[in-house]
Amino acid sequence: MEGVGRRPATLASARPSSSMTGTEKRFAPRRSDQTPAQIYLVGGVQGIPCLIRDMSTTGAKLQLREGWDNAIKSNASKLDRIRLVIRQDRVMYDCKIIRRSGTELGVKFLTASKPITKTR
Repeated sequence: MEGVGRRPATLASARPSSSMTGTEKRFAPRRSDQTPAQIYLVGGVQGIPCLIRDMSTTGAKLQLREGWDNAIKSNASKLDRIRLVIRQDRVMYDCKIIRRSGTELGVKFLTASKPITKTR
């Protein structure tokens, strides 16, 4: 009785590798990135520079430079919405902050990307 009690080789090879699955439980897979962007606080006119560390269709992980995170931290109790502007792609996203840690922010996109229009 060949194969009794054994898993066929085709099933084992069809499994995704652990590096593909890891502990990733997000709705949409993220791609690693280092895209420069700007964060605009609600009602603010000056952008805060950041790097997009990874991004998916539903959100992104943003890295702030040391010192630039002060504006985020000072408004931490009331700030939960930001606008993320990616100039090289000429788009912006309205976002909700869902995670804060050190100089990183996890954001969820509230809307699809919008094209950047010229400002006055």
